[in-house]
Amino acid sequence: MTDEKLRELLKNSPDKAHRLIFDEYYNYVYTIVFNRLRSFASREDIDECVSDVFSDIFLKYDPSREYSGNIKGYVATISKRRSIDMFRKLNVRRADTISIDGDDVIQIPSAERVDEIAERAETAHEVLDAVNSLGEPDSTIIMQKYYYGKSSYEIADMVGMKADAVRKRLSRVLKRLRDVLSDIGEGKVS
Repeated sequence: MTDEKLRELLKNSPDKAHRLIFDEYYNYVYTIVFNRLRSFASREDIDECVSDVFSDIFLKYDPSREYSGNIKGYVATISKRRSIDMFRKLNVRRADTISIDGDDVIQIPSAERVDEIAERAETAHEVLDAVNSLGEPDSTIIMQKYYYGKSSYEIADMVGMKADAVRKRLSRVLKRLRDVLSDIGEGKVS
């Protein structure tokens, strides 16, 4: 079918013309897209790109407008442009991912230092062990006050004491806790 007849058919029966264009140029479009993307894209990406090419052709080709070439040239241009767009899209996606299987894996610097994180975790465990070593109800009073942010009145209800007694006990428990933690600190230095 000549370009003139195809343009006429596009004006009169666009659906039939689109079917003819698809049947006539599918292999041509697929070859262009495949050659541009074969070493970079998956089969699904290539199929998606071919679909995008035909979508552009069907939506943007104006049969009433005079193009400076034949329809085949228009199809080739759209195919090349769409495959370049797909290449760029996949390249951006690929740049954001790093394969951990290869030998060329680079170390990504972290804002946090692992040794500092490990040291903080170890210190937190030591403090928790020291608090637990105080026994009940002292460990509960410390945990509820400083970990859960409870008031003396709320803690008093939990442990069956008066609020004043909880405050006095808390000041004594903090002194004992300081002593326990300083003993642990001295044991590390030795």
